[in-house]
Amino acid sequence: MQKLCRQIGLSTFEEIIALIALYRPGPMQFIPQFIEGKKDPESIHIPHPLLEELVQETYGVLVYQEQVMKAAQIIAGYTLGDADILRRAMGKKIKSVMDQQKQVFLDGAKNTNDIDAKTATSIFLLLEKFAEYGFNKSHSAAYAMLSYRTAYLKANFPIEFMAAILTSEQGNSSKIAHILEECHSMKIPVLSPDINQSGINFTPITKKDEESIRFGLSAIKGVGESAAHLIINERENNGPYLNFYDIIYRLNDTKINKRAYEALIKTGSFDSFKIDRNQLLHFLPASIADAQSQQNNESGGQMDIFGGDQASGLEYGKSTSEPNTNISTMTKTDKLNYEKELLGIYLSGHPLDTFKGLIYPLDSFHNEAELESITDRKSFRIAGIINGINTLYTRKNNKKMATFSLNKKAVNYKMIVFSDTYNKYNEFLEEGRAVIVEGIIQKKDDETQFYVYELYDLNNNITNFVEKINFILHPSDEAAGFIEKLRLLADEAHGNTKIGIQFLVNKQIVETQTAQSLSFALSESRYNKIKNDSVLAGINAETIQLKDFSKPSWKKY
Repeated sequence: MQKLCRQIGLSTFEEIIALIALYRPGPMQFIPQFIEGKKDPESIHIPHPLLEELVQETYGVLVYQEQVMKAAQIIAGYTLGDADILRRAMGKKIKSVMDQQKQVFLDGAKNTNDIDAKTATSIFLLLEKFAEYGFNKSHSAAYAMLSYRTAYLKANFPIEFMAAILTSEQGNSSKIAHILEECHSMKIPVLSPDINQSGINFTPITKKDEESIRFGLSAIKGVGESAAHLIINERENNGPYLNFYDIIYRLNDTKINKRAYEALIKTGSFDSFKIDRNQLLHFLPASIADAQSQQNNESGGQMDIFGGDQASGLEYGKSTSEPNTNISTMTKTDKLNYEKELLGIYLSGHPLDTFKGLIYPLDSFHNEAELESITDRKSFRIAGIINGINTLYTRKNNKKMATFSLNKKAVNYKMIVFSDTYNKYNEFLEEGRAVIVEGIIQKKDDETQFYVYELYDLNNNITNFVEKINFILHPSDEAAGFIEKLRLLADEAHGNTKIGIQFLVNKQIVETQTAQSLSFALSESRYNKIKNDSVLAGINAETIQLKDFSKPSWKKY
């Protein structure tokens, strides 16, 4: 649709209405005629001089149902009621009514405008053709107004608009993931919740040095609106929270429970205090107890035995006001898993990021357009994260099968696992597991369905799918050190993935000769040791050929 808008060069609101009516199966065939009519008025074909004004705004194309009805009025003297009967008959191809209406049209054209039967028949057939595809203009106008207004807001107030769109889809993780991808393409950062910045819903941050969107506190599973309101009201009434213990102390007499604090910690709501999430989780029970003890002492008029006032909470909350190096930090994997669990999406990254540069060549398709082009059974391979496993039983013999959602960064694909495949690979059917899926894509009732034939753990099997990684290096003194790292990896863990060395010279890739025996067992941990090296300009991965699952696996003897 965006491409079409550029092709036609939108100049009027009426053109938006027309394009929304045309951009559907069926009437799409008239789009080239519409565009040509706008760019070259000489090419416009008027069905009849009496209809010139009627089709002028749509460049000679009958786009709307209302135009078909109006044409019947103008040419054959139909009333609006009779014209609607004609429209419905044409649209539904009711032959008995059509035969009757054709004669009424020919008689009306003769009586109203003295149009001969041959000319009237050609006009009738033209109206019949367009009535089959015609769209209701009043509906299209309403959609066009909404499209125009939202496009204006997106172009002129992108931060506020995208925050509102995210809020409107709150709770729908699939839609949220898609919108986050759009934010990324618009270079709008969407940040984790923050105890001192987040609102109830997705919050636009439009400071001079920061334009971003903050996750809303109520969107965190386990927090909810009532707790979010308490947190925000206290912050607005008494100022920002100074540290983690300050929050516990100030909100101690509210109905915010331990589970809500845990959810806030796990989703990064306290990251601005520069203390690791694991440390905060470790000291949370003690902090809640300390806050209660401090408030009890204060209500009883007790003072510190050294004479200091403890109202600031500096002594009580010291363990959660300063970093503690004795507690291990939360891993990236745990952070992502908590985000998925409590926010519904992976926010600060994606589990597939650990294999950046390898997933794209591994996948056999990369976007919705490629899927739409598939008309018959076709083999596929794709890597993703398993979510939403649903175990079922077959009707015929009560065998176990399953469906699950395969999560990519911005889209989910529903996978169907029949009983034979389920029995073979059910050990890999685990929430949050990164897998490589192979099988068949098939169209059924205009719906794309994915049938799983083979399923592999991504980390343990990627070395069997990636035949070779060509590491593209910047020519520098550090290149020799990187190559030595690769040699050590190959010595430590020999495997199936071959290593190639290339150099980026004057924007050209120059390949070098490397030993065929130089290979290693590709895994997440080994790849992480080298993938972010500063000397690395990029990689070029070569994967094994996709199996052909479209043919039957059985043989005829």
